[in-house]
Amino acid sequence: MKECTISIDAPEKILKGAGIPDSSFIPSSIYKLKIKFSNTGENSKICSFSSTLGNGIRYLKSFSLEGPDESLKKKTFVVEPSMELGNNNCIIFADNFVLSPNSTNILSFDVALCDRYTMGSVENSGDKIPHKGKINFFAHLIDGENVDSCSASSAAHDYEMKIICQEDSIKPGETTKFYVHCSTGQYDVARSVYIRSILDDGLEFVADSCNLEPRNVYKFNGRTVIKWDVGTLQPSETRRIGFMVMLRNDFIGEPGTMLRNKLNSNCINNSQYTQCPSSCSYSLRVI
Repeated sequence: MKECTISIDAPEKILKGAGIPDSSFIPSSIYKLKIKFSNTGENSKICSFSSTLGNGIRYLKSFSLEGPDESLKKKTFVVEPSMELGNNNCIIFADNFVLSPNSTNILSFDVALCDRYTMGSVENSGDKIPHKGKINFFAHLIDGENVDSCSASSAAHDYEMKIICQEDSIKPGETTKFYVHCSTGQYDVARSVYIRSILDDGLEFVADSCNLEPRNVYKFNGRTVIKWDVGTLQPSETRRIGFMVMLRNDFIGEPGTMLRNKLNSNCINNSQYTQCPSSCSYSLRVI
């Protein structure tokens, strides 16, 4: 069993753009990428690592380290796409750093995603990165003769929807509020944005509780379906929709039952005339 291991924690979704290419644009859509180093052995280890970031990913600095081994941070370097070196991907690496015994170190830094792949070492110059296209990350850790490898992937998005809730649990007769965030990337206008929310049986939409009146609310197979026409979102715009739901007083499910609010959304990318579907969900626990 390997004593020294490496892993990558990448965001599930990455909305494209963060003032890319360099401009006076206010930065947005900046994400944290984390690389985790573990040494489960009883002795210190001298290691080296390299990580290749996904094509289209830009490194935005802000290195930080959680863990005891400062030499890891001090010895870490970044090589950005360069014609001289002929690399299309950003590479993070460090040589001959020490991992303490029974230690965990987490190296984190900011990244953002261009609209187009890097080609010929020229950032944001290749084909357009498709909506929901996979962005792959790889890393290798060398400990003497041992090599540990890992990978992770994120999904590129022109348009993204996510949901948060005031609570994680609910009792019969109680209400809570959901907030749906619809966001566009830096490069595109999103037209004809719509949202559909499907509430599990037991959850009811509270009338007149929403900042944007739904187009319609109806029952289907015991579930409540809510639909909104959001309209047009400009580049890097976020629109928030808040609405309340109630758990019916007569709900007879067992405590611990999970009731889900499942959402899907779609829009038209105004520059590519392609659809940009997005989905998410949130589960409330009955208490």
